[in-house]
Amino acid sequence: MATSESANSVSQVPENCRAPNNPILKLAFKILCIIAVSRESLDHWKDTKNKDWKEHVSIMVNRFQNTNVTAGLVLATTTLFLSSPPPVEHLMAYNSTISYIIAMISFDAALLSVISGSAVLVIYETSTAHKDMETLKHMPRYQVIALLLWLAWPSICLSVATCFLFVAIFIACFGSDNIVVNIITILACVAFLSNGALTLYVFAVVGKKPANGKKNTPTQVIDMHHASIGAACLPR
Repeated sequence: MATSESANSVSQVPENCRAPNNPILKLAFKILCIIAVSRESLDHWKDTKNKDWKEHVSIMVNRFQNTNVTAGLVLATTTLFLSSPPPVEHLMAYNSTISYIIAMISFDAALLSVISGSAVLVIYETSTAHKDMETLKHMPRYQVIALLLWLAWPSICLSVATCFLFVAIFIACFGSDNIVVNIITILACVAFLSNGALTLYVFAVVGKKPANGKKNTPTQVIDMHHASIGAACLPR
C-alpha cells in the first residue's frame, strides 16, 4: 500500500521536476534540492495551492531571513579582521598574507550571500504571493535547475564564507608561538571536522526505515534484550 501511494505521488510530479535516473546526477539533484528548498525532492511542487505549500513558503522565508542575519554576522567579523591590526600579533597574526587573502575570500562570499539572499527573499515573497506557482510544473528542466541554483546561492555563499573565515582564523592561530593557542586551535579544528561528520551521519540516518521495514517499540526492544540474555544463560 505504501509503495503504491509513493509511486502515485511520484507520478503526479512533472517529469521535468523529478530527479534524474543517473545515480550521480540523482544525488547531485537531491543535494541541490536540500540546499535550495529544504526538501529531498520537488514532490511538493505537484500542488502549490494546498496548506502544505503555504507552510513550506513560510519555512523558506524564515530560512532566508536567518541566512541573511548569519551572513551579516560573518560579513561584520571578516570586515573587522580586514580593517584592524591584531591586538596581540604573536598570538593571532591574522594580518599574514595567506590569512588575509583567505579572509578576503570570506568577505566576498559573505557579501554575495547578503546581496543574493536579500534579492531571493524579496523576489520569493513577491512571487509566491502574487504569481501563480502552478507554472512551476511547466518549466523546462534547465529553468528548474536555474531556479534551484538561484535559491541555493545565498546558502552556498554563506557556507563558503564561514569555512574560509574558519580557515583564516585557524592559520592565524596555528602560526602562533604560544603552545596554548596552538592546542586550542587544534581542538577547534577537530570540533569543526567532527561536527561536519556528525552532520552527515545524522542526515544519513534520520528518517531511514529499519531493514525489516518495521519499527520496534520500547517494550519489544526490552523483551528481545531479555530473551537474548535468557538464551545466553541456558546450559549447553
